[in-house]
Amino acid sequence: MTAFIRPSLILRMDLDERLFNDEQVADIKRSYSYVAPPLVQSHAPADEARVENVMRFMIKLHRPYWDKSNADAEELWQGVMPKWLHNMFAKVSNTITAANNIHAENGEPAFPYHWLELEFGDNALMAVKTGSDSSFPAEGVDMVERVRDLMNEGALGEGIACVRIPSRASYEAQLAAAEAAQAQAEADQAAGVAEEQAAEVDEAAGQEAVAAADVVAEGEAAEFAEAGEADAAEQPEPAFAAPVLPAFDVDYGTWGIEYADGTVREFDAATGAFK
Repeated sequence: MTAFIRPSLILRMDLDERLFNDEQVADIKRSYSYVAPPLVQSHAPADEARVENVMRFMIKLHRPYWDKSNADAEELWQGVMPKWLHNMFAKVSNTITAANNIHAENGEPAFPYHWLELEFGDNALMAVKTGSDSSFPAEGVDMVERVRDLMNEGALGEGIACVRIPSRASYEAQLAAAEAAQAQAEADQAAGVAEEQAAEVDEAAGQEAVAAADVVAEGEAAEFAEAGEADAAEQPEPAFAAPVLPAFDVDYGTWGIEYADGTVREFDAATGAFK
């Protein structure tokens, strides 16, 4: 009975308005229309230095499937949803990779999606952080199953607006640590390069040669600066590009349970209890 039932899907992309233009919308629709009907909208940036693009799976199945105490709903879920979700996650992740490969071939930056939202009708809304390459976590279906179990048990409370994995606070802390580590690595690399260059100069020539080289370099730098200013005057303003965030493995262990009244509680997925 369940073998012939499949959910319907709409993909809704909610983009930072600085990345929203007719060309981008056309590219998204061209890339994803074979997966599901795509809708593209924009939002004002919450942070001038950060970009947040969201892809939402709007999942529709016109029969009950969320309530585990309903035998028919449970049969429908087990017979259809895990396999379907796995296939959709893989298909969309592959599409993101293929689209970004084309961007790279054209000398363009990758187009990132920072969160995947899963809208199960009126039953639940989840938001899962994508990987550094915008792919979906391999354990995505397991996360959905766990959320469904906990919500059916009432373990997450009432009036849930969104289950965010990881919580915003957890993710921001992870990102800050990754940015600090990247900045330190870049500083260490720059210091190492400077030391190597200084050693090479000392070994290659005496102070007079160094001074002469400095004079020549200053003249070349001045000429280069003048040429650069002339080029800059001729070049059009570059299009806004999403900042590239440091790559790191996201820790999904702390969830953010966001309630309709605006409160947020952090939930430890390992212990199954609120912090």
